Amino acid sequence: MKRILIYWFSVTAIVGSIKAQHQDPSWSVRRAIINQQCIQADSLCNVLHKMGTFEGHLRTFFMGTVNHEDYPDYYALAMGGGLAYFSPVIKNFQVGMSGFIIYNMASSHLGPQPPYTNRYELGLFDINNPDNHDDLDRLEDLYLRYYISQENHSYFQVGKFHLKTPLINLQDGRMRPNLQQGIWGEWNEFKKIKLSGGWLWRTSPRSTIRWFDIGESLGVYPGGRATNGLKSAYAGNVKSDGIAIANVTLLPVKGLEVQAWNYRVTNVFNTSLLKAEYKTRKNNKQWFVGMQYLTQHSLYSDTVALEKQYTPADEKAHALSARVGTTQVTRGDSWDLNYTRITAHGRFLFPREWGVEPFYTFMFRERVEGAGDVHAIMLQNQRPLGKGKNLSLQTQGGVYWMPSVSNAVLNKYTMPGFYHINVRARYKFKGFMHGLQGDIMYSYKGNLDRNVEVSPATYHNKVDAHLLSVVLDYYF
Repeated sequence: MKRILIYWFSVTAIVGSIKAQHQDPSWSVRRAIINQQCIQADSLCNVLHKMGTFEGHLRTFFMGTVNHEDYPDYYALAMGGGLAYFSPVIKNFQVGMSGFIIYNMASSHLGPQPPYTNRYELGLFDINNPDNHDDLDRLEDLYLRYYISQENHSYFQVGKFHLKTPLINLQDGRMRPNLQQGIWGEWNEFKKIKLSGGWLWRTSPRSTIRWFDIGESLGVYPGGRATNGLKSAYAGNVKSDGIAIANVTLLPVKGLEVQAWNYRVTNVFNTSLLKAEYKTRKNNKQWFVGMQYLTQHSLYSDTVALEKQYTPADEKAHALSARVGTTQVTRGDSWDLNYTRITAHGRFLFPREWGVEPFYTFMFRERVEGAGDVHAIMLQNQRPLGKGKNLSLQTQGGVYWMPSVSNAVLNKYTMPGFYHINVRARYKFKGFMHGLQGDIMYSYKGNLDRNVEVSPATYHNKVDAHLLSVVLDYYF
């Protein structure tokens, strides 16, 4: 294992060093000037050096897909590394910055091969440029934060940053996550009430290396079809000033948490989510239940062709999701049963470029976003293994009843009904290897609709597909 680590460090460091020297030959001169400035013990430079925090992250990601019969299969191996710096808090202000570079070490052809399009492996790199194998760097964090209270972690920040909310989130299932640009704040000064919210005006979806205006970001990923059955053409045709997000979290009694979220995307839609979760312990067992209700309506008022609209003016959706489960406290293993219903009022729409859906039945490698009239049920087991509990096993099995693939009004991505199995093992190293984590996941999606025609549109990368991912992360 040491040899693997040394090789990993060496390749990343050498490639990064070559790239850095190529871009900035004057760095050594500027480094010498900075060192000279830091000689004075009371300088700001000294404070930033001695009290700031540097963090590093190296990631290696192998992903492979075996598709139905003679449909194309894919594989890709990505390696990358990033550094972050967080200044000390000075007079309640803090600066954070980070960046990451990715390299395509080996892969099959990931560009379009009509009628086939790669879906998963290309997401490790730049979805807008499948032939880009080495110019894959992105500035990620760059923000100024003001702490109202460091003790309660209440703050406002402006700039580029990671953001995790139920609907706009990291969706960190590739090399790098989603990032947002805007202003964001969290208020935790009250014991039973927490507030958060902000205004976002740009975003950088995972699998891209660019920053996009909010309207421009819709259509970066494949857009499926419009409700008239024609291929969606809203990419480049959606205008929006930004996203307003508001959240109230209540903790009225012990074990109960209630969250209310609202996402208003100007000229596109308004989405509200109400979520309540309750936990209680009896002897050596903890029981938990959860309930979500989501409602959405269009804010669109333009009169362009239907296929150029992300959400037509009359589009609306209602969804309900529920969970019940138990955890054996001593052993740490848990079981939970989950159900989701999206009604037939319309499609639940939320740009896949912004995050994964919040429903309890969500499983990695597939979604129900873009569909209405959906029933989904999922059973999940999670358990630690080994004496040190540094190995964990997660098993999921779900069944998803979708509307007919011929129903463009309720099935945006021509997704047939399917069943889905995920088996995932994660291992956290200890001692000398502390910070190293391994993650391996196998996924299979099978067709549930025996009447559906076998075609690339309904099968390729959707059903009768085996997916494998092996990830090695090192945090330091």
